[in-house]
Amino acid sequence: MHFEGEVDLRFLSDGRHAEVLQDFRFIDTDGVIFKADKGQIVNGASIPRVFWRLIGSPFVGNYRKSAVVHDCEYKSKTKTRKQVDKGFLHSMKLEGVGRIKRKVMYRMVRLFGRRSWNVG
Repeated sequence: MHFEGEVDLRFLSDGRHAEVLQDFRFIDTDGVIFKADKGQIVNGASIPRVFWRLIGSPFVGNYRKSAVVHDCEYKSKTKTRKQVDKGFLHSMKLEGVGRIKRKVMYRMVRLFGRRSWNVG
């Protein structure tokens, strides 16, 4: 389980989105590749503002790499939503996100991610 490349983003003028400037990958223990490709637009962790004090705000925290890959995979839909969410859980562990926070964030994407999955 490892990351390949560095997260390199250019923040857009809307203050909420960023463009991926170079390809970035997360490879899980089964060899499944989760991709963030150059040119994709991401919004970081789509955490509702009410939870920012508990979890953190978008693009802030040691889950940043995981959030970028998760955003990109949600848009590409080359895997199932469950696979993408599991990849998010595993990549957060690699980034050093604590067990409780990791589980809360995973549960949030499982509960609320359906809205994002169905868009686009």
